[in-house]
Amino acid sequence: MSMAEVLALDIGTRKIAGLLVAAAEEGFELKEAIVEQQLPGAMADGQIHHIDAVAKVIKRIKQKLEESHGRTFHKAAVAAAGRSLRTQTGSSKMSFAANHRLSADEVRALELDGVRDAVEKLAPESADGVMHSYLCVGYSVIQYYLDGEPIGALEGHQGSTAQVDVIATFLPRIVIDSLGTALERAGLDMLSLTLEPIAAMHVVVPPTMRLLNVALVDVGAGTSDLAISADGTIKAYGMISYAGDAMTTGLAEHFLLDFKVAEKLKVELKPQELSVCHDVFGNELSLTYEEVVEVLRPRVETLAEKIAQEIIALNGSAPKGVILIGGGSRIPGLAELVAQKLNLPENLVRMRDRDSLSIVQGSPHFSGPEAITPIGIGCTHLDRKAMELIHVTVNDRRLQLLQMPTTTVAEALLHAGLVPSELVGRPGSAYTVELNGRCITLPGSRGKPAVLTRNGEPCDLAAPLADGDHLHVEAGQSGGPPQITLGELVDAQALVVTINCNGSPMEIKPLVSVNGQEQSFDYVLRDRDRIALQPITSFRELFAVLGIPPERELAFHLNGEEKTVRVTLELYVDGVKSPLETAIAPGQEVEYYHRPYTVKDLFPGSAQYPVPGIVVEVNGRKVELSHKEPAPVVNGVEVTLDYEIKPQDRVEYKPSLTGALGAYIVTDIFRCYEPDEVFTTRGGDILVNGVKSGFTTPIKHGDVVELIPYGAETGNS
Repeated sequence: MSMAEVLALDIGTRKIAGLLVAAAEEGFELKEAIVEQQLPGAMADGQIHHIDAVAKVIKRIKQKLEESHGRTFHKAAVAAAGRSLRTQTGSSKMSFAANHRLSADEVRALELDGVRDAVEKLAPESADGVMHSYLCVGYSVIQYYLDGEPIGALEGHQGSTAQVDVIATFLPRIVIDSLGTALERAGLDMLSLTLEPIAAMHVVVPPTMRLLNVALVDVGAGTSDLAISADGTIKAYGMISYAGDAMTTGLAEHFLLDFKVAEKLKVELKPQELSVCHDVFGNELSLTYEEVVEVLRPRVETLAEKIAQEIIALNGSAPKGVILIGGGSRIPGLAELVAQKLNLPENLVRMRDRDSLSIVQGSPHFSGPEAITPIGIGCTHLDRKAMELIHVTVNDRRLQLLQMPTTTVAEALLHAGLVPSELVGRPGSAYTVELNGRCITLPGSRGKPAVLTRNGEPCDLAAPLADGDHLHVEAGQSGGPPQITLGELVDAQALVVTINCNGSPMEIKPLVSVNGQEQSFDYVLRDRDRIALQPITSFRELFAVLGIPPERELAFHLNGEEKTVRVTLELYVDGVKSPLETAIAPGQEVEYYHRPYTVKDLFPGSAQYPVPGIVVEVNGRKVELSHKEPAPVVNGVEVTLDYEIKPQDRVEYKPSLTGALGAYIVTDIFRCYEPDEVFTTRGGDILVNGVKSGFTTPIKHGDVVELIPYGAETGNS
């Protein structure tokens, strides 16, 4: 810890305390403390009413310290009353492209947009913007959400929507301006600013104790300020306009005392001692401790009740314990009554005074519970936990804001009235579409981020901020609506199957319609579109889409009569005849056709199986016999038996059979062989392979036939 020192001023409703606090090897050293009474009417309820009157007392304290230490003071650390605080919750939500990974700048912008939401709630009617009237002194994240689910942190995560809830704390500029003006007229500049409850918390409830749910109550003259710790942080601040002055007023009214006399009676009250004073009529009063306490009792109960109610309102329930500080905490019976109102054991509601601050040495005369806050102001500054009033320029506009150790460029832009979310390029508006009955959100396109520089150098939102910084911002551009095609939504590439069909490549796409109308994959989706997607999985489904029937009728005329036959669709997959229910798979070799119906198919007997030619020997001579049918005639033109019949063809064809069994007989010989005139004239015997036969005897290839006229000798005789 550096060996620094600071002039700390606690400007209260009734008194001003000026302390010279220095950092020591272990803790702090209080070198000197001077307390002066405020001039009448200078302040009320912690707010400066007459700046010159306050400045006069500050100047007197400053001069005394300068005389004691032989040096001139130019700056002072001060605190604002807790009653000046304004707290408000805010929320912000952003949408991103699917599986977008959130950056640190985007999370920071989201948080500050939540602060901006809190700002607008605080003073929605402010024409100049609430930042013109208030200064943000800090904010805390209540909860992050990713795609609607709570999450501990957002940076680095992927999702389509991010949301944050924050609680922000503000100070009215009038409070800071009045403090600054009073200091200026006393010859001082504001070195740093903290809040009275924060200063007290810093020394009484340090960060190591803030995991505990503890309430700190600073009972002053005009107000009682509250701060509550939990989960490692100060979770809430509060104030009630009821404190020590209400006790003094009660004594003044009851005993008819001047207010100053009543204040002295209250402060000097001690058990088992008489209090002697004079009323406004000059009567001397000798009051016992019990008499005074009895008069105070109703107002102490009221104060305890108000404190308990405010604590429960801020905390949601009674805390684990309550620490009372400030001059008003000395009021007899207050701690016991607060414990009673909160249903806490009395030993868990205690007053703390200077003696409890083991880290602070020196000036032991400055003691009591009223010493806590002034000492805390100095210690908070020396530990660099206070806020400094700095000036920065944003796009040539000069701004004044409070700087904390965590203050960044982002806060300056917020004070300049810029929309934080637009600095990272707000995404365009999203669309909602329906795919096979399921709702899908399509995010808008990402915007163009702002160009941000600090003192001429590029920087980001999280860059630290210093007094005199010059910031320049070129506004970003918001994104547009989604530009997503149907093919991109359904992943067309994965759904298209390519096969080789009848020798040519064929792409098989699913059936897709939008709002009841068929659309291609190039169709650009619009908001509220209803999409129906039906993949084609079998060849029967494919042929139905192609308009190819699995079976068709063929009507024609045969020998003058109407005839109808059914022609079936035949499918071959990878060379194997397959049923139409066969599943489609990429890369298949496919052939399909309706089997041709020919003239030959009309006569499944001889026409399909024609009789082959033969060679026989007749009377020693080789004779070749062949079967010759008449040619079919279609539409008046001769055709072959392989002619494919077409609808409404007129077919003329009457095949004849050779022999009773469709084979050759002896008579067929005479179509190619002329017998002897004697045989023709006289007649004779017919021998087939030496066996006497007739004209209708069947013959086959290689047979030997003899035609012997009557009267001639045969080879067998």
